[in-house]
Amino acid sequence: MIQVSKILQQVPIFKSLSKESIDFIVERLKFKTFDEEETICKIGDPGDEMFIIITGEVKIVIYSDDAKHEQVVAKLGSGNYFGEMALLTGETRSASVITTEKSEMFVLHKNDFDVILDKYPAISLSLGKIVSQRLRDTLKKATQMPKTDKIEAAADGPAGNLKDISLVDLISFCESNSVSGTMEIVKGNEKGYFELQSGQIQLVKMNDLKDDQALDQMLTWQEGDFKIHVRPLRLQKQASEAAKKRLLVVNNSLVVRKVIERAFTGMGYDVSSAPNISEALQQIQKAKPDVIIADIKLPDGTGAQFLESVRTSHSIPFIFLTDDSADEQFQALLDQKGHAQMTKTHEVSEIVKLVERLW
Repeated sequence: MIQVSKILQQVPIFKSLSKESIDFIVERLKFKTFDEEETICKIGDPGDEMFIIITGEVKIVIYSDDAKHEQVVAKLGSGNYFGEMALLTGETRSASVITTEKSEMFVLHKNDFDVILDKYPAISLSLGKIVSQRLRDTLKKATQMPKTDKIEAAADGPAGNLKDISLVDLISFCESNSVSGTMEIVKGNEKGYFELQSGQIQLVKMNDLKDDQALDQMLTWQEGDFKIHVRPLRLQKQASEAAKKRLLVVNNSLVVRKVIERAFTGMGYDVSSAPNISEALQQIQKAKPDVIIADIKLPDGTGAQFLESVRTSHSIPFIFLTDDSADEQFQALLDQKGHAQMTKTHEVSEIVKLVERLW
């Protein structure tokens, strides 16, 4: 189900599960928000929840023996997860987790996790020791990590040397600060170049090497002067309120609604949502959406019934979330009504493509 299932399949304890099993887990996720600098859990707390980050960022921290010095082990952003080891092992928290900005997350509680274990006992058989050991290794390495606060604030952009901050930490710095621009690294007669957009690497070059080969080579550099040239933010016309397209997402699952909402809101769309047909029809009367994204099965009716109800007074385009199992009769109805199509998967990328083609 959308990108959440992909995230779950990256978690070692869920990696071997089928799509149906992952969907079973997704339905048990709860949605929760956190303020900036809010402590989600502390060292020693019971490990009774796993978290998946939708938006925002957290820092994983440990402390010195006298509790006076904070060591940041890692920073995690959208699409990352934490707390899965404690669910599996039953151990208390080995690190504290604190938000660095307002954040939205999906939470899986131990009670629901126990239900999942009863249904899929293989989860705990082969991966428990591996996952638990991975955390111990990470924390052990963290205590030996050098400080990475050696980035100078120059007039035309941050600068420094890889002797003081590793390239991995430098890339993390750009990502966490959503840097758009370029980064140059010079080591002797070798020169590396990065193109960045909102913190994400778009292009990597080093002399005649490109992409992975260039990055692999530069990751071995222990020194080299770097300079980040930040591009100023430009407001685009299509991001204005007048240009915003209105989307209505209708799905019984809060998880699905939130993931789609986040994806399109980030693209400049005005997104609202409803859990059923009844509430969706009310929203349509208040503010006519430009497109409706809906499931084919809803608590108070089918997608076909929803489409019929809307088309009595509106010609709003529909995109239905389906898969290859959708029957031919439903496809025939869409062809008859027009301005209605269905996805072949639940991937956000496919939904985005279908919506973008409407304009």
